Amino acid sequence: MTNIFQGESKEAQCVREWDRLLREGNWVDTDDFANIFDYKNISGKDEFAYRKAIKKAKNNIRKALAERGLYLRECKSSEDNRKVLTAYPENNKDPLHDVRIMAIVEDAMNYSRALRLTYAPSYHNSEEHIFHPQYLRIYNGRQYVYGVYENENENKGLPFVALPIDRILSATKTKDVLYRRGDPEDYERQMRDVMGASPNFRYPNAVDVVLRTHDLRTHMLLITKPLHHSIRELKPYIPEQNGELVIHVQSSKELVNWILHYGTGVEIVSPIELREHIARVIHIMNDYYKE
Repeated sequence: MTNIFQGESKEAQCVREWDRLLREGNWVDTDDFANIFDYKNISGKDEFAYRKAIKKAKNNIRKALAERGLYLRECKSSEDNRKVLTAYPENNKDPLHDVRIMAIVEDAMNYSRALRLTYAPSYHNSEEHIFHPQYLRIYNGRQYVYGVYENENENKGLPFVALPIDRILSATKTKDVLYRRGDPEDYERQMRDVMGASPNFRYPNAVDVVLRTHDLRTHMLLITKPLHHSIRELKPYIPEQNGELVIHVQSSKELVNWILHYGTGVEIVSPIELREHIARVIHIMNDYYKE
């Protein structure tokens, strides 16, 4: 799907202007665009095209919000009831932040430009970085951009870092930094055995994880909606005999979380280290519920 903020078409320009005006927290109407597009100094044909683009851009924003379960607020002007004023949701002044940032990131990658960005890691204050975006990926419904920092020390010896788009507070393309291009095939190779947002660089070797299923629903769910592309059936589910599946992945917190997600439907058979770790986690969780 095309990003509504991306490109230099009249429609994309109008989306960006709608968003800018709405983020200021004011009620907006189409007359607010007159100062931007200077209707008095453009031809009638161009004026018509811009007015049409303004309406289409507003509809695009409305659709993007609806995908998030949000809606534009609208009311009639007290001065002219023919005018419809528009505002972003009252409790969310920047509802399309991640879409706007993604457009900037994609544009930087398309034109080989590094980004000057403000990033907010978990539990820390925001940080300023020069970042080279090289690869995009969605994991568990969350968008990530992969790349390297200009300052090698900030990469902490890792071949690349993964930044969630929703944690990037602001981003602008640089003009004076030589862009470092990444190899998409190399990223895909390194992510092949990963279950999570980024590889386990400390323990990079993937292992066979054997799962025992304890009910037919869970067994079929793991096959039809697999945890990982490598999953395969070792033994079909038979009542009172259970079933078995295997996946070939790196060990990670995400793997543990996914296994726990299936509750009593799944049991780890091997490797024994993972089985014992899961048992310790369940033991701790059990203590939480003791009276």
